[in-house]
Amino acid sequence: MLLYDLVKQFNSRVVLRNNHQIEAEADSVIAMLMLDSEQGSKIDIEVSGPDEHLALSAIINLFENGFDEE
Repeated sequence: MLLYDLVKQFNSRVVLRNNHQIEAEADSVIAMLMLDSEQGSKIDIEVSGPDEHLALSAIINLFENGFDEE
């Protein structure tokens, strides 16, 4: 889980929210699975903490690069 591994590198809280307003902490694989979102669905990302700008930038980069999949 690339997102999980990435989030664990930061000291900020990362919350994902799907279009049904279900929230999941990104540092919990089980919680992220409970989002039950389909590929292509909109996911809101909320980051708060001492390194929130670095964390959000890294997360955006991961999404923009398609999770490094080819």
